[in-house]
Amino acid sequence: MRELRSKIETPFDCKYINAVKPDDVDLPEGMEIAHQCVEGRWQIHITYKIKRPEDLLTLKNTIDEIIRALQVIERSIPQ
Repeated sequence: MRELRSKIETPFDCKYINAVKPDDVDLPEGMEIAHQCVEGRWQIHITYKIKRPEDLLTLKNTIDEIIRALQVIERSIPQ
């Protein structure tokens, strides 16, 4: 078993952290998602214990979903 870690450093202010936190439910066994505020910017940390090759696809899909949510947030912020 291997543990993979991924970090997404967003350009967003920490006030947006709660925008995707409600989606962090019913995660696959062995997956953890943590949201942190670092120097005023929102970071997302994903840790997943890989047991089978298919788990890599699960991790990829989870990251894709997070990125799509970040894109929605980005489009909703007035420029």
